[in-house]
Amino acid sequence: MNARRLVSLYPEPWRHRYGEEFLALLEDRPPGTLQIVDIAWGALDAHLFPQTPEGRFRMFTRVAGLAGVGAGVALAIGFLGYVLPGINAYTVPTFYVLVLLATIGLHLRQVSLRPPLAWLGFAAGVAGFGIGIANVVLSTAGVLPPSGGEFGFVAGFALWVGSIVLGATVLAIGRYPMAAGLALTIGASLAMIGLSVGRAEATADMFSIVSQAGILLYAAGWVGVGAGLLTAQPQEGVLGPA
Repeated sequence: MNARRLVSLYPEPWRHRYGEEFLALLEDRPPGTLQIVDIAWGALDAHLFPQTPEGRFRMFTRVAGLAGVGAGVALAIGFLGYVLPGINAYTVPTFYVLVLLATIGLHLRQVSLRPPLAWLGFAAGVAGFGIGIANVVLSTAGVLPPSGGEFGFVAGFALWVGSIVLGATVLAIGRYPMAAGLALTIGASLAMIGLSVGRAEATADMFSIVSQAGILLYAAGWVGVGAGLLTAQPQEGVLGPA
């Protein structure tokens, strides 16, 4: 493998900063097989763990983007609970972990554009997800019934209220395609309506359908948010306006 091809393995910011010097070194002292393996490993490390602030931001937003997509998928898989008993014991905690990570990435991308709105959405989302996590932990520990009882209802209500506020701020800030913000906001609203009104036995079946449709739409919204983070450019978000 020639020297220029070895240098081309490294990411562009690295090549811009060190490429000419590294190329001169390789041309002066051609590497052997073991050195080539070591250089390739160094290139992989440079891609996975960029040293510049822009690179670190890019890497984190990619991870947060994957978390957003994963959160949406985990929530959708939760609907298999009636087919695969016990699956929600895994999907619900997974959703909460992933959605928190995605919310941080979402916040970092938006906060420099409209700080008050971004912080409002972030605080509302984290509060809702935090109460949901508390419900899962307390239920798993046996402090609460498996469904969480009355606290479970409060946790669900807090989750959807926080998600509505978060979705509304996404729409207001306008960083994401409108479809993602609408899916979060409308999906969370339908889920909250189904959760609230469905507690009355006479309307439980009808509003259960509404709630399920809302949750699926909400899951699609997180997939959209994740896709937005995966395609974010390093100059966006905390590093300056797009």
